[in-house]
Amino acid sequence: MDRRNIELKIFGLIAGVAAGVILLAGFALIIATRHADIREREYEQTLVGNGLRQRAREVQTALNPYVIWDEAVIKLDNQFDREWARQNIGASLGGALGYRVVFVLDREGAPIYGHVNGHDVAPDAYGRYAAQTARLVTEVRRIEADPRQVAALRAVHKSRVELIGGEPVLITVSLIRPDLKAKTRGEHAPLLVTGVPVANTVVKAFSDRFLLQHAHIGVVTAAQFKTDDAQVQLSRIADGRRIVLRWTPRKPGEELLRSATPMLGTALVAAVLGAWLLFRVTRRAAKKLLLSEAEAKHLSLHDPLTGLANRTLFTDRLVHAHAVLRRKPGHLGVLCIDLDRFKEVNDTYGHDAGDQLIREVARRLKAICRETDTICRLGGDEFAVIQPDTNPAGAATLAQRIVEGLSGEVDLTIGRAQLSCSVGVAVVPDAEQGQAELLRQADVALYRAKEAGRGRFAFFEPEMDAALRLRKGLERDLRTALENDGLKVAYQPLTDAKGVIVGVEALARWTHPERGDIAPAIFIPLAESCGLIGAVGSAVFRRACYDSLRWSGLEVSVNVSAIQLSNPGFVDEMVAVLAETGARADVFMLEITETALLKDSDGVHEALRRLKRLGFRLALDDFGTGYASLAYLRRHPIDKLKIDRSFVASLPGNGESLAVAKAIVSLARSLGLKTTAEGVETQAQMDCLVKLGCAEFQGFLLGRPMSADAIAGARELAR
Repeated sequence: MDRRNIELKIFGLIAGVAAGVILLAGFALIIATRHADIREREYEQTLVGNGLRQRAREVQTALNPYVIWDEAVIKLDNQFDREWARQNIGASLGGALGYRVVFVLDREGAPIYGHVNGHDVAPDAYGRYAAQTARLVTEVRRIEADPRQVAALRAVHKSRVELIGGEPVLITVSLIRPDLKAKTRGEHAPLLVTGVPVANTVVKAFSDRFLLQHAHIGVVTAAQFKTDDAQVQLSRIADGRRIVLRWTPRKPGEELLRSATPMLGTALVAAVLGAWLLFRVTRRAAKKLLLSEAEAKHLSLHDPLTGLANRTLFTDRLVHAHAVLRRKPGHLGVLCIDLDRFKEVNDTYGHDAGDQLIREVARRLKAICRETDTICRLGGDEFAVIQPDTNPAGAATLAQRIVEGLSGEVDLTIGRAQLSCSVGVAVVPDAEQGQAELLRQADVALYRAKEAGRGRFAFFEPEMDAALRLRKGLERDLRTALENDGLKVAYQPLTDAKGVIVGVEALARWTHPERGDIAPAIFIPLAESCGLIGAVGSAVFRRACYDSLRWSGLEVSVNVSAIQLSNPGFVDEMVAVLAETGARADVFMLEITETALLKDSDGVHEALRRLKRLGFRLALDDFGTGYASLAYLRRHPIDKLKIDRSFVASLPGNGESLAVAKAIVSLARSLGLKTTAEGVETQAQMDCLVKLGCAEFQGFLLGRPMSADAIAGARELAR
C-alpha cells in the first residue's frame, strides 16, 4: 500500500510538473504570437513605406525631361510662350502622362499657365492650390538659393501629399533649370507645379504588390493616429490631421494561437498522464537526436539557400550515373546553367534580392526537370543538371525548357528583375569519357552559349576546345601587349567637302608577334568580354594625346565604349592623362555609341556633363542603327552625329538609304549638330553626301588609316 502511495505521489508529481510545463508553454506561445503579429505589421509598414518613397521618386524622375531643359527656360522664363506651354507642358503632362493638376509659376512665384483635368485654365485658378503648395515652393527656393546644393542635384523636386477638395493629391514642385546653355533672366527660375491623385493608384498598386487586405486611404486626427495600427502616414495637413494609407494586417501569430489552443487544452487535460508524457518526451528526444544527425548529413550534401544538391552530392550522383552507363547502354547528359548579368541584380538591389532570385531559379528548375534528374547549385549563380537515360534530342528539349523557364521578369520584394540564362550541354553515349571531362565539356559549351549572345543553349562540339584555347591565348597575349605597350594607334583622316583634312580618328591596331595583324573586329570584342576594354581605351587615348601635340587645328576622334563610360573613375582617368601629356581637351571628339545612352543612368549623364565642362566634344557613333531617340539627343550634350557606313554603302542608288541619310543630316542641322559620313569609298557616294549637306567625310576614298608621321606628311603636302 505504501509503495502504491509512493507511486501515486510520483505519478502526481510528474503529472503536475507536466501540466505546469504545458501552462508555461502556453503562456510563452501567447507572448510569442503577439510578438509575431507585431513583427509582421512592422514588416508590412516598412515595405509599404519604402514603396511609397519609391513611387514619389518615380513621379519626380518622370518630370526630369520637362524641368531640365534649355527650351523650357527660354519659353517659360526668357520670353513666355503660352502656345509652347500648352503643347509641351499642358498636353504632355496633363494629357499624355495624366497629371490632374499642372501649373507654371514665374520667377516671382506668380502663376502664368494652368492645366487642370485635361483642359487649360486661367492662371488665377492656382489660388485653389496656393496654400497647399506654399511650403514646397519655399523648400525649392531655399535649395535654389544655395548653388552647391543645386550643383549636387540632377533635378530639384519637392513632393508632398495634400488634401485638395477632400481628395489626397501628390503635389510636386520642380525647379525648371537649363540643361546646357540657357540662362534665366533673374535670380530665380520658374517652377513647375504638378498634382496627381493618389487614392486609387496607391491603394491598387500596394494592395496588389504587397498583398494588403482592405487597404484604403483615410484622413485621421492626431488622436486617431496610433502607432500600433497597420498604417503609413502619407502627409500631415496644416490643421493637424493626417492622410494615411490603412489596411488590415496579416496576423500569423493569432492564427497560430487559434490553431494551437485546442492542442494546449488537450495537453492540459492529459497532464495527469505524466508518466506517459515523460515516456513520450524521452522517446521524442531520442528521435530528435536521430533527426539532427540526418539533418547534419543533409546539410553536408545540399545547398543551404536552395535545398538543391551541392557540389559534393552532384559529384557523387555523376559518378553513380556514369557507373550505370557502363552497365546499361544509353546516353548521359550534363547541363551547366549560368544566370545572365546576375551581378547587376546584386549591385542594383542588394544581396538579399540576389538570394531571393537564386531561390526562385531553384524552384523553377525543380518544376522543369524530371524527378530522376539531379539539380545542383555549384555556387553563386551557377547551376548544373545531371540527366540520366536521355539522348541528344531529350537534352536539347530540356535545355530549351530551362532557357524559356528562366526568362522574363521576376517579382522580388524590392522590385522587378530581368532574368535570363545561358546553358551548356554535353551528352555522351558511353562511359569512355570520365565524369570530370563530361562536366568540363558542358562548361565549355556554356562559354560558347554566353559568347553567342546569352539567353540560349549550346551543345559541346570538339572544335570548341580549339576555339576556347585560341581565345584564352589571345586574351593572355592581349594582356601582355597592354603591359608592354604593344598596341599601336593608326589615324584615319576626316575631310571636308573639298578633301582637306580637318580631323583624324584614332584606331587601335595590334600586331601579334606570331599571328601577325589581329583585326580590331576580333580583339575589341575580346577586350570587352574579358574586362580589358578600359585598358585598351586608355592606351589609345594616351597615345592620341601625345600625337595631337604634333598637329595644329586637327580634331582628334577617340572611341569610348559604354563600359568605360559606366566606370565611375573614367572621367578622372581622362583628366589624369591630359595632365600627364599636356594635351588639350578641346582638341578631342569622343565617339560614343547608342548603347551607352540607352543606360540613361545618372552616372552616364553626369560623366557626359563633366566631359563637356572639361572641353571635350561628343559624337554619337553609328547613328541610325540603334534606338537613340530625340529625348536622348536633347538630354545629352551631343555635338556631332556619324552616319553609319551601312547607309553610305548603298548610296546613291538605294532610295531607302538616301532617305535615312537625308533625314539624319536634316535632324543634325535642326539641332545645330555636325554630321560625319563613315565608309565613303566612291566618288558617287561623296557627291551624293555633299548634295545632302553632310559636313565631314571618312573612308578609303579619302584616306586609309595611317601613322601619325603620315598624317603630318599629308598635311604638309596639302599646304
